Amino acid sequence: MKANPPLAWHPVPLSAPADLRWWLTHQESLTRLLQAHCEHFRVEPVFQALAAACIDELEIMNLRRRNQVLVREVYLRCDEIPVVFAHSIIKKEHLQGAWRGLSRLGNRSLGTMLFTNPLIQRTPLAFRKLKPHHPLFERACKQQQIHPVSLWARRSLFILQQQPILVTEVFLPAIREL
Repeated sequence: MKANPPLAWHPVPLSAPADLRWWLTHQESLTRLLQAHCEHFRVEPVFQALAAACIDELEIMNLRRRNQVLVREVYLRCDEIPVVFAHSIIKKEHLQGAWRGLSRLGNRSLGTMLFTNPLIQRTPLAFRKLKPHHPLFERACKQQQIHPVSLWARRSLFILQQQPILVTEVFLPAIREL
């Protein structure tokens, strides 16, 4: 049997704790789900710029290492507590096409836009337990100064007019308190 490569994302989060698995596998808008579980929901943008994609994003987005993408990173906060670190990437040439206006979201939820447009198609979710050496683990923890052993993440492509955006959501420890 062939072992999964170290950068693999999986179709099922088998080893995730049951209470976290519920959040991970929810198919609808994570924004709406979080809003239903807290009094005050807020999107806090922390980074947005043209940058390189993570190594494990290259293949799924059909990118080369030298390609720059628009990277947007935000914390989703429930009652001022960060519960999810969301990271999205899109090819810069697609910002003039189907995804124009995406670079001006500010503190508005990307999820709201993605789940209200019936023309947007979503690929199945993929899951991964991130360890401290993964760049998204580092970025999710750095600003919050938390030090977990690992973090669960999920990702999927949202496609509009054959142009994909990759959305990765890293679930922070506080989500288990909701």
